Amino acid sequence: MNQGATWYPLTHRPFRSFWSAGALVNLAIWMQTVGAAWIMAGLTESAWMVSLVQTAMTLPVFLFGLPGGVIADLVNRKYWLLFTQSLMLLASTLLCLLAFAGVLQAWSLLLLTFVLGTGSALSMSAWMAVTLTLIPREVVPAAVALNAISTNVARALGPAIAGLLIALAGQASMFLLIALCFLGVMLFLIYWRWQRVPDVLPPETFMGGMRSGLRYIRHSIELTSSLKQVFVFTSCASALWALLPLVARDQLAMEADGYGMLMGALGAGAVIAAVNLTRLYRQFALRKLVVVGAVAFAMVSAAVAVLKIAWLVWVLLVVAGIAWMAVNATIATIVQTCAADWVRARVASVYLLMYMGAMALGGAIWGLVAEYLGTSNSLLISALAVVLGLWLTRDGVFALGSEVDYRSVSQTDKLVVAGEVAHSDGPVSVEISYRATAAAQADFIQAAYAVGQSRRRNGARNWRLYRDLADPERFVERFIVESWLDYLRQRARVTQADQIRETQLQRYLAEANTSTKRYISQANVDVGWH
Repeated sequence: MNQGATWYPLTHRPFRSFWSAGALVNLAIWMQTVGAAWIMAGLTESAWMVSLVQTAMTLPVFLFGLPGGVIADLVNRKYWLLFTQSLMLLASTLLCLLAFAGVLQAWSLLLLTFVLGTGSALSMSAWMAVTLTLIPREVVPAAVALNAISTNVARALGPAIAGLLIALAGQASMFLLIALCFLGVMLFLIYWRWQRVPDVLPPETFMGGMRSGLRYIRHSIELTSSLKQVFVFTSCASALWALLPLVARDQLAMEADGYGMLMGALGAGAVIAAVNLTRLYRQFALRKLVVVGAVAFAMVSAAVAVLKIAWLVWVLLVVAGIAWMAVNATIATIVQTCAADWVRARVASVYLLMYMGAMALGGAIWGLVAEYLGTSNSLLISALAVVLGLWLTRDGVFALGSEVDYRSVSQTDKLVVAGEVAHSDGPVSVEISYRATAAAQADFIQAAYAVGQSRRRNGARNWRLYRDLADPERFVERFIVESWLDYLRQRARVTQADQIRETQLQRYLAEANTSTKRYISQANVDVGWH
């Protein structure tokens, strides 16, 4: 099978097994999200309370997504996933018991949905990071498409199953099936063997890991552009997801199964797009896919706001699913191919934070707008907001990374250290001298700043490039790293892309050799001055 084919990653048995377990988790989550929203619509007449179900599932990502990503990069991911699945199993079991006893209320439904969402938030980045370590990076776009297929098949089947169970067997039956899904995943994880690459250096602290992850993203143009795009688009477009239960109940006079069919249309459209994503990436610029997808989603949102013909709304929601995938799956692929291995879970967690945080914020805002202006007006305003968001993010940079870009490489230069240096000693100052001729200096400076961006992404701070006033051809690069251990980590984090930038820098030098000096901060010593 061609490596560029969407289904190729499934030929790798470890990926196939883990992907299947993730698909079961997705099915349970979508059953919970959609089923809880429909149950809430029966418990209260408040549009705000109905929209808060989406917020209860997505807000935990905003609160706990980044800590979950840091932990996933620092601990045994098998045990971490088992803990998070246990939390989700507990919440779904309690919901089942309350529904079976007939005492499930609006606020208890929201609270336990929030707990289940917390387990999902803490585990999402670990699922993403582990899945992508099971395959070569060159097939990551296909793996991302498969993950999108998994999510959206679950989005299509989950609502339909939830609606049928609620209609035929009651609310408790749906929560029981959700609990059984989480139990099955836990059994898979118990027997799954995770092989972690041993660390040469001591692991980072929790706060240090959080800082290094955010610093990495801050100094990546591709990541910052993508995260801005996903937050703006998702927060504006989330009105359709949050208010669809009200569209089904009030505008189309549907029951739970009808609402499930509408959600299934969105999922079906997303699957159609995901199957064709890798081919679309070869034929169209990524920015064009994002723009066309956002405009199409805005048009569907506006149409759904005014239409009362159920079959036509269903067809348009298939288009909306395709458009949603064109935007968010493209951005997810960029994010997951532009992160080095050592920080992959943290980057994934920030992406999820922005994506799900935007869903949570959008759900609450559009629910409030619907309270005062009505569901139709809320959807129309959200459509305009999506188009405005495209204008606000028009300068974004979108490019896929590759295997060669983000594989770590060993440093060939030797560290010359006289005496013992403790890991905690520092800060460390690094000074690298270059000579560049006047004719090549403009290109040299541009290349040097690209190298500086890589160094800051990997741990440097206070990076500067200086020109010697007494010698116009001499330049000095200087940067600070917080400790000797952090400097060793920075060297270990150098990727092939970073090394290529340094090689390009050498092209503009008058002399091939450079001079590197390293200094360590000396503590103040009381020498008895009076």
